[in-house]
Amino acid sequence: MTTDALKDNGALHEYTKVVQADQIQKFIQEQTDGTAVAIPEGVKVADLENYLENRRRYRGSMKTSLIDEFVEFVTTTVDQYGEFAADHFPCFVSPEVMKAVAFFNLGEVDAPGHGDHRAYLDLQETESFRELMKINGARLDQRTLAEWLEDWRDHLKTFAEDLETVLPLAAAVSAIRRVTIGTSAEATSEEQTFSSRRSAMAEVEAKHKDQLPAFLHFTCEPYQGLSERTFLIRLSLITGDKPQFSARIVRLETAREEMAKELEERLRKGFEDTEVRTFVGIFDPK
Repeated sequence: MTTDALKDNGALHEYTKVVQADQIQKFIQEQTDGTAVAIPEGVKVADLENYLENRRRYRGSMKTSLIDEFVEFVTTTVDQYGEFAADHFPCFVSPEVMKAVAFFNLGEVDAPGHGDHRAYLDLQETESFRELMKINGARLDQRTLAEWLEDWRDHLKTFAEDLETVLPLAAAVSAIRRVTIGTSAEATSEEQTFSSRRSAMAEVEAKHKDQLPAFLHFTCEPYQGLSERTFLIRLSLITGDKPQFSARIVRLETAREEMAKELEERLRKGFEDTEVRTFVGIFDPK
């Protein structure tokens, strides 16, 4: 093949590539209403917004762990979007994780927005509630339980097994510190909170059990901004070489459901007279 022929073939090939690129560009423009473009490999796109006096549009994220601050910021920001309809301001609540997110520029089906102007609420457990959760399901020795009760005495009430007789906290702590294990020969199948009776003709029981607390009332604000509530804790003695106590929050999942419902109701009430609509669930704008 002559040099002129090679040149002609090369020119034809380049011309074909140009024509194809032009056709692809037109097709993309038609399919996306001019909002997308084909860029040759190696081309870098630079955003010059940082050099402008003002941003092209308002966007950003606000994060807080306080319900009142979240509601105030959302309602104040919504007022600045006054020309839009109520449907443009959804707030999605995830009660199971005690979180919420509000969108300010999500738009609607016919006029979708970028959804990148948001406010986030992430409730945090209080210190007292975190400490309560640490002992839930745990096995504690005498010293650890006694010191925990003394540290959190302002939140506690101690009860006997009938859940009616209130025991003085100081006496309950003293009984826990002095508990000892004794042995006698009696057979029965009965099991009680502070007495374990075995069928092997041996009985292991706790002395001073009349002063030992069987239940605790622990009162605290579980999350910042939620109502104070009282949790019922059952204490059980675990006999062995050394006595240990197990602590279990009674109906903890029910309490969590109630706290989640309270968060949902607090937000609905906070946005009651605004253009914000509250939904339970998660929305992904991607």
